[in-house]
Amino acid sequence: MALKPLGDRRTRVRFDVVGALWGLLELTETARIVNVSNTGALIDSPLPAALDSTQTVRVMVEGQAVALDARVRHIRRINAETGAPRYLLGLEFMSPPESVLQSIEQLAGGQAS
Repeated sequence: MALKPLGDRRTRVRFDVVGALWGLLELTETARIVNVSNTGALIDSPLPAALDSTQTVRVMVEGQAVALDARVRHIRRINAETGAPRYLLGLEFMSPPESVLQSIEQLAGGQAS
């Protein structure tokens, strides 16, 4: 029977990882859309995102949540009235669903009048 070193209180065996081991951390935060087009959006977010990373964005289209992938093209930290930092994220849509494109077109049509 192997003795545990002092201070090691793990009850299960752990294994050393040799090489790269990738993982996924998903955080859900509400962000405000500042402006939007068929190719992307500028959002005001409480959290930053890695430049050139691909993020899953969920938008509401006619009461339904629609997920779409977007690449972070630029990021800028801004100071909010609350004192907590906020971030403007420029997102490029990657193959947005037709329902999202139709909603954007309806928004654009409503603003032209």
